[in-house]
Amino acid sequence: MELVKPLARLLLLSVLTPCLALAAPPKATDFSGTADRILGDVLGVKAGEVVAIDAEPSDLAMVEALFVAIGQRGALPLTRIEWPEMHKKWLQTVPEANDATRAALEAKLIPLVDVRIFIERADNPALFKDIAPTRITAYEKTLTALGEQRMKRKTRSVWLGNGLTPSKANAKQLGLTEAELSNIFWAGVGTDYRALSSRAEAVMRAVPETKQLVITTPGGTNLKLRLKSKTLGISDGVITPEELKEGGARLLTWLPAGEVYALVDPTSAEGKIVVTRHFFEGEDVKDLTLTIEGGKVTSMTAKPSKAFDRLKQLFDAAPAGKESLSVLDFGVNADVKAPKGKQLLSFVPAGAVTFFVGRDIWAGGKNNTTFDLTLFLPDSTVTADGQLVVEKGELKVTP
Repeated sequence: MELVKPLARLLLLSVLTPCLALAAPPKATDFSGTADRILGDVLGVKAGEVVAIDAEPSDLAMVEALFVAIGQRGALPLTRIEWPEMHKKWLQTVPEANDATRAALEAKLIPLVDVRIFIERADNPALFKDIAPTRITAYEKTLTALGEQRMKRKTRSVWLGNGLTPSKANAKQLGLTEAELSNIFWAGVGTDYRALSSRAEAVMRAVPETKQLVITTPGGTNLKLRLKSKTLGISDGVITPEELKEGGARLLTWLPAGEVYALVDPTSAEGKIVVTRHFFEGEDVKDLTLTIEGGKVTSMTAKPSKAFDRLKQLFDAAPAGKESLSVLDFGVNADVKAPKGKQLLSFVPAGAVTFFVGRDIWAGGKNNTTFDLTLFLPDSTVTADGQLVVEKGELKVTP
């Protein structure tokens, strides 16, 4: 959800071509090189374009570097500093009838803004846990049209962090030290992007919509499906001129990059998904199990917990579309790896498999419900018409 997944913010990433990529974080006092490369290599910002930056107060050094770099390109910076506590206070004190005013402002900005930069942060995943699900859903409903409007406008957008934001809270949730998470983050940023693209192309060749995919895990997942025709996409961290011309979901990217994703054909999806460990509002949900029939979630269970009760309440409060198994995502970044003896729940490691339930606008779909659920299956085995694509979390296709 756009609100509950805070407009997270932290260190920005570096360039996404091998000759320029940074393998370590820039010095905190000098983000100028990083900012310039993001504006140039990732987003292709041109003179006269309006670039909007969404950040939190703790990211002011990076915002300053971006602000200056935008000006040096002859573009126009528009900065907005907000933080999740502001949104919580809104939900607690602003009448629900006034929610539409915020969406109205966002809609007025869409014709003005050419590029958006969201700096992710993950400092307080439990912040909204005491807000009523119906209140959150009502707020989200006012915002649902904005994503499609930005795509029609051909607004280029980048989210910086992609679930690997190096913060104390995020490290704890992932079961890592801050140092381990920082190393993983910057290794992912500094990957060989030519090799990444080659692996992505190999996955795309291996899983066309004509083949039946079977996904299993040691925890009990056993699911069969096909992909919708012509929906395979790559998040490689660069928005090319060709993608700009194509528009739609191709104008969105996430960093660190390294994903191949596609819409699921709902008529084909049958089986069960078992997520042994699911993060939700700062707590673990154990053995989250979804039964899928005709591409829809027909039941959802887990070990009893307050976190699962809360998740189910949000699911029940959401409108139609929440129950659809919407997107299948493969990770292809070989430099994002868990430390020895640990498991990394992330989109981008080579061999990672992730499902999305609910909203799929970001992947080029038409499901614009207020609810989305991310399901990480890190030890998956995937076959396409019997041929191995991923085996126990290891990518098996080769360029």
